[in-house]
Amino acid sequence: MQKQILQIIQILFLLLFPWLTMKIPRLSKKLGFLSPILLCYLTGAIIGNIGFVPFDKAISTSVSEIAVPIAIPLILFSTDFKGWFKLARKTVISFSLGIVSVTVAAILAAVLFGETVDEYWKVSGMLAGLYTGGTPNLVAIGLGSGVSQETLVLTNTSDVILGGAYYLFLITGAKWLFGKFLPPFKSTGIIVSEKDIFNGEGRSGAVGTAVAVGLSVAITAVSVGISMLVTGKMDVVMIMLLVTTFGIAASFVKKIRRLKGTYGMGEYAILIFSLAMGLSIDIGKLATSSPSIFIYTAFVLAVAIIIHLIFAAIFRIDTDTMIITNTAGIYGPAFVGPVASALKNREVIISGLTSGLVGYAVGNYLGFFIIWLLAP
Repeated sequence: MQKQILQIIQILFLLLFPWLTMKIPRLSKKLGFLSPILLCYLTGAIIGNIGFVPFDKAISTSVSEIAVPIAIPLILFSTDFKGWFKLARKTVISFSLGIVSVTVAAILAAVLFGETVDEYWKVSGMLAGLYTGGTPNLVAIGLGSGVSQETLVLTNTSDVILGGAYYLFLITGAKWLFGKFLPPFKSTGIIVSEKDIFNGEGRSGAVGTAVAVGLSVAITAVSVGISMLVTGKMDVVMIMLLVTTFGIAASFVKKIRRLKGTYGMGEYAILIFSLAMGLSIDIGKLATSSPSIFIYTAFVLAVAIIIHLIFAAIFRIDTDTMIITNTAGIYGPAFVGPVASALKNREVIISGLTSGLVGYAVGNYLGFFIIWLLAP
């Protein structure tokens, strides 16, 4: 009986704490810089490594495996793919060049450092997906590829450290430095807020959320069913690619795309995964791990940024567009608003948010393709 009570408490914690972290930026602007994903990840790691706090690792694993495939369609529902192609031509070109840059960097890292990193082809795939769309891609590709939990955690931890450092640069000196090589932004006078992109125009409140979650669960169930029918088992790669494909297809239905709160619910599901993964981390093992994955991640991130900058200079992409599409690829939509504010340019918000959502869709396909390409 006591064990069951503890399990219920653990499930409630996994569901409630991520919700609280999403409320922090709204409660205090001073705390708005705190990343909910980082908070969930670190909190889970701390609690999971305190010996006297009992928790069931199997429950955390089960919850995390359910959260990711449900999150992907929710995140993709609000994406307007047709609208993205109608954006300024340089936005589409810049983001596409960013994808090419990440692809080159991930492959180059495998060629140069493959012998020093276990499961290097999977790490390259995860990083390609991560720096095309964001953390949801890293997670989906990691689970789909069957990468070891230690490698997944080390890669994610390396990104938290390196990504945090680059983010500080983006909101401080990036415009000054990149502006030395790129032309200035030319105003169009069109300003769109984050609410216009993410809140939708359709069903409101609990009804819209329930419809979106129900549809995402149905997509996940159908994807699992197809996998069982085709392969005779739950093939995680197939399931992840199917939920991505169905999520994209659903976004073309206007009523689904306009459902309110779909992106927020998808983000919430990813936070649940982050907390559950944090609970499973062995900090002692991480502290004694080889720094090879950290170096590998640093190489991919740095080279991808440099190549993107070179391409932007060649194609005459303006400074603000390059920075905001680079942000969208590396971090996803969540960081677009703060970076746009740092640039003092609200006009690039629609470019960044929409590019970030497109990146979520592209990232899974790209990551699994690179794993297939590099696998020994």
